[in-house]
Amino acid sequence: GEKPHACPHCPKRFGREDILRTHLLLHTGRKEHACATCGKRFARKFVLTAHERVHSGERPYRCPECGKDFTFASNLNDHLRLHTRQRPYPCPHCEHRSTYSSDLTRHIASIHTRVYPHTCSICGKGFRTPGELRKHCERQHAETGY
Repeated sequence: GEKPHACPHCPKRFGREDILRTHLLLHTGRKEHACATCGKRFARKFVLTAHERVHSGERPYRCPECGKDFTFASNLNDHLRLHTRQRPYPCPHCEHRSTYSSDLTRHIASIHTRVYPHTCSICGKGFRTPGELRKHCERQHAETGY
């Protein structure tokens, strides 16, 4: 459809003026919607509504496969990949595919760049995550009381 309302700050165009006004809040930094619980402010009402679920514990999105509940639809969509075995994130260096972008980032760091930022203070061996370092210390250096 026709989009006669142009944003003066970016190339976006809108079919309705009220939608343009809401969009402009992103550029002005005005955040008119405040959380009554913690005071955090948002430019868009629907983002505040979603944020309020953090405080209320409301989890309106249920997985049809296992019944697990989620606060946000995007979290449910991510979770559903586990059931469908979707791996939409391909590694640019090998045939590995990941379910989540964070898993792909971890794969690349540990396999292709060999980045091990967490170093054992006893033997100097490096690990990808604090959890891996902790497990190493428990297995290898338990007698030292690390």
